[in-house]
Amino acid sequence: MEMRSCIEDNWLMVFHLRGEIDAETGPDFREALERAREEGQRWFLIDLLEAEYLDSVALGILLGTAKETSNAGGRLAVACNRPNLVKLFELAGVKELLNVQETAAAARSLLEQAHQAAGLPQDGGE
Repeated sequence: MEMRSCIEDNWLMVFHLRGEIDAETGPDFREALERAREEGQRWFLIDLLEAEYLDSVALGILLGTAKETSNAGGRLAVACNRPNLVKLFELAGVKELLNVQETAAAARSLLEQAHQAAGLPQDGGE
């Protein structure tokens, strides 16, 4: 797994993941998400457009993060258009819970709408 992250517009933490996210690589992803949450991040876009495989560990990480961010007043969305991964989300019954969108732009738009509906400025001044 290759992972890079950045903060966009002072409020949105974006993780770009490439390759396989599984029991071997998942802990690094989990730690990065936990650090971001500890630093106060509550809005996450998980870009899986270049991910090839997710196992139950990765799915658990995404679900746990979605729950924790929601409880903290934030939100998570996933950008994913790979048929095998979208099918995994559908079979697990979590596609809507994870806000899976076909493009990063659609996932960001969904998060921007939720961020604005929460009464937070789009320039990051929370």
